[in-house]
Amino acid sequence: MARWFGVKGLYRWYNKATGQTLNVEERVVLYAASDHDEALSLAEADASKYCSADPSTNFAIEPIGWWDSYEIGEVEINAGIEIHSRLLDKSLSSDASFA
Repeated sequence: MARWFGVKGLYRWYNKATGQTLNVEERVVLYAASDHDEALSLAEADASKYCSADPSTNFAIEPIGWWDSYEIGEVEINAGIEIHSRLLDKSLSSDASFA
């Protein structure tokens, strides 16, 4: 049975024309991985797909680069299922720090 990890990341939704932040999304996705490092690598790869540019919209999404992984354990579930997402109404620049 696979070891499952939930990885939470933050994403900035912004207006393409002005760069103004529209929302900040908190998103948790499940991954089967051997350890936290692999889970984080999978999440970063997934973020590239999730944030792919859509020329038909006036907004874009970018990962802020803040990731947090937690092990769920050995359970039977399907990979890539989003288990949590929340848009926060906050102004946040692309170079924000979460120290």
